[in-house]
Amino acid sequence: MYRGISERNLNQDSQCPVCDSPSYANSDQTDTTRIICPVCGEYRFAGTTEMFFKELRNRRENVGYKLSYSLRSISERAWDKRDNSFFPVYTDEDLSKIIESRDPSVREKIQLLLGYLGSLTDFPGQQIRFDSTHDYSVLSAKNDEEALFYLHALEDEHLIAVDWLVDADTPCTITTTGWQELERIEQSGAESLNAFVAMWFDPSQTDAKVAIQSAIRDSGYKPIRIDEVEHANRIDDEIIAQIRQSKFLVADFTGQRNGVYFEAGFMLGLGRPVIWLCDESDFANIHFDTRQYNVIVYGDHETLRSKLQFRIEAIMGKGPL
Repeated sequence: MYRGISERNLNQDSQCPVCDSPSYANSDQTDTTRIICPVCGEYRFAGTTEMFFKELRNRRENVGYKLSYSLRSISERAWDKRDNSFFPVYTDEDLSKIIESRDPSVREKIQLLLGYLGSLTDFPGQQIRFDSTHDYSVLSAKNDEEALFYLHALEDEHLIAVDWLVDADTPCTITTTGWQELERIEQSGAESLNAFVAMWFDPSQTDAKVAIQSAIRDSGYKPIRIDEVEHANRIDDEIIAQIRQSKFLVADFTGQRNGVYFEAGFMLGLGRPVIWLCDESDFANIHFDTRQYNVIVYGDHETLRSKLQFRIEAIMGKGPL
């Protein structure tokens, strides 16, 4: 159950509009509703989204779990923070983009569950409990049955030890192998909120730089440009280190810099997303192999900012920052 609701008295007459669980709800004078749900966590939405939630209930396929996962993920990172900016106000457009986002793979869901169990653990060897009834949302599972499937998978891989009980709260302990896997995941950048920006460091690209950084921030992630990182390492070593620590990479090929091609290729080799950009004035010069990807070709910097933000949220989902 979401930790931010554990000490609250749930109003049985109030239901979460996403998952229908009993929840805490209140509205303010700005026509914004705040929900604290044991499944979806804490989030806020504008009054204009009421029609969206009605249509969500009428959809034949189950897509609400994607919203539960995204909302809960952000809530878990923002838990115990008092500033409401950590809990953004969602519009129907925001929620629609979340539903259209890619569902994590089976391997990714297993890793998400292991990461969540790690966040509940204060020290190695501690036994914690997984509440499948409410916490299936932390790994983008559709229900508790799917969540328990991944819990079995973690046990089969010897990443956790489980004491199976009849009730929903399942006692489990992360094994030594499990802690090693968590360290590997952390080093792989899977849980990172950084977005590495590869582009031409030339004054002529200042407006493009601002547009790219704004799009990344507005999507909820942290832009990383190597020329703005304070370090005492060799520049090539620092570039590799920063790319390894990033969740995805934004590559602007305007100017046809060899370094941008290398950095994009390195990120592809790590198996992580690369978002491709190029000014329309230079697109004819882009390398043939790169042109086969879905490149955002822009003519002005406002178009660049809006298209990039939409692409990031469509591929990665809305970030928590």
